[in-house]
Amino acid sequence: MPLPADAFDWSFVLEQGTVGLDLPDTRSGDWQMTGVRADLAGISLAVNFSGTGSLAERSSVAGHVSIRVAELQHPLLKPQGWQFEGRANGTLADLSLEGQVRADSGLVADVVIRNVTGEFRAGRATLRLSGENIQTVMAATLADWPELLEVSSGEVRAVATMRIEPDAPLALESRFEFERVNGLVSTSAVTDMNGQLRISLEGNTLTASTSELTIAKINTGIGIGPLRFLADYRAPLGELFEGVLNIQQANAEFLGGRLRVAPRSIDLSSDPWQLPIDAYDVSLAKLLQLYPTEGLSGTGHLTGHIPVSIGSAGVEVAEGRMAAEPPGGIIRLPAERLKAILGSSQGMEPVVEALQNFHYKKLNSTIDYDTKGRLLLHLRLEGQKASDRREQPIVLNLNLEEDIPALLTSLQLSGRVNEAVTERVRERVKQTEQEAEP
Repeated sequence: MPLPADAFDWSFVLEQGTVGLDLPDTRSGDWQMTGVRADLAGISLAVNFSGTGSLAERSSVAGHVSIRVAELQHPLLKPQGWQFEGRANGTLADLSLEGQVRADSGLVADVVIRNVTGEFRAGRATLRLSGENIQTVMAATLADWPELLEVSSGEVRAVATMRIEPDAPLALESRFEFERVNGLVSTSAVTDMNGQLRISLEGNTLTASTSELTIAKINTGIGIGPLRFLADYRAPLGELFEGVLNIQQANAEFLGGRLRVAPRSIDLSSDPWQLPIDAYDVSLAKLLQLYPTEGLSGTGHLTGHIPVSIGSAGVEVAEGRMAAEPPGGIIRLPAERLKAILGSSQGMEPVVEALQNFHYKKLNSTIDYDTKGRLLLHLRLEGQKASDRREQPIVLNLNLEEDIPALLTSLQLSGRVNEAVTERVRERVKQTEQEAEP
């Protein structure tokens, strides 16, 4: 006797079972997971035997799930354990997980994961870090966190999405929002960074772009800022520092004036690559305050162009130019310093006397800076003693040389940046002295 058609129209439900599954190690592209275990306590499985479609499409899952990965590996991450706690919902052919992921590093993120069999796997992660946690967690999570990058305060929010399709490269997009982030980059202090950074990865290409990114101040001993930067960057994944940087806006306040890089595309794979900087209204008074000569002072403003060249050999400047804006200003140089530059012969005495309080109408300078940190300035001054402008005009050519790394080290050790930078510089100086000992 044949069975009625609806004899198999029923569901099989497994409720509140405690089931632990050890899953096989998996590899997908650069991702590798080992020691994967799923705890299905509280999960419900319903199978509709009489429906249409594949068995996976007719099998639904709902309830709490816990997944532990003993070690997850990826070139961008430090190998470590990860754990997911959350809920599962959907069919075996279209399954979603929603909950929280924790890494052994301390990173915690809210995640949503969806797997559609044969079509795609996708996920979204949201995290928020603040204060010293930014430094601690990210340094323990990312494989290439820079050793000399230190974050001390502020807040970072991040949202990352991932999608994997058959026969297609991994697509990854992330957005980082910075709010009043402070820290150190090598021996530079960064104050109040705000704005957004977007990073996407598709196949072997990484793209990054900024949005409303501002930094209140970058201080290396000489403060720069506020700084505004709008740009995008595109590079091969295996050669992250050899991409193309497209600058839409880059300007900063500097010593009472401002610095600007005009919009341009820069190929960082070139060696060297060029970064031309225009300077406007730089205060000569503030500039001379940095110089380690007691009694040196002046007034006036400078404008010019500094063609910076950056390559494997280091940073260079060739034939940069700065000039004083009308009507000029006053320069006061100590007699001892002048005699050291000009000599102490009797013929130089009128010049030394004049330059102790010199009113210049014209000041022109060429700037050269080599990879060893040596700055060469050629100055041409035209003017008279400020006390008597009826005298014969004086035209003076001066050549000055300065060790910029030594000058910056002196400024940093003087506490002009902050105590953290001062301590880092002290350690570097001590290490250099120890290496120099026989």
